[in-house]
Amino acid sequence: MSVSIVRWLFCVIFTLFSFSSYAFDLSGAWTTDDSNCHKVFVTKNKKISMTRNADVFGGGFIVEGKQIRGQAKTCKITGIKEEAGVLNLVASCSTDIAVLGTQQISIKIEGDDRVTRILPAFPEMATTYYRCKL
Repeated sequence: MSVSIVRWLFCVIFTLFSFSSYAFDLSGAWTTDDSNCHKVFVTKNKKISMTRNADVFGGGFIVEGKQIRGQAKTCKITGIKEEAGVLNLVASCSTDIAVLGTQQISIKIEGDDRVTRILPAFPEMATTYYRCKL
């Protein structure tokens, strides 16, 4: 092989490996109290949704692909970056009646089934969520 082909192949492999790092998998249903999973979420026709009184039992959110659904709003993840155990998300959010615009969401990874939403300006207002096994 010629030197130029070897360099090109090395660059392609390096590029593939440098961009193939996978971020933490947020998929699933998340609630503030994992003992209330069946009071916050319901599965019907293989689709997870929130119960009408989900907020009474701690509330939560559902992540499917690049979509985050809560009881009152839905967000589409437009950017994601994982650094030092923190997922930094950029999401375009809306409710049934209004477009809320772009939001930044920071989530500290505590384990496979535990994350904490952090507000950098107000760290005392952090909220921990647990992944439900539905």
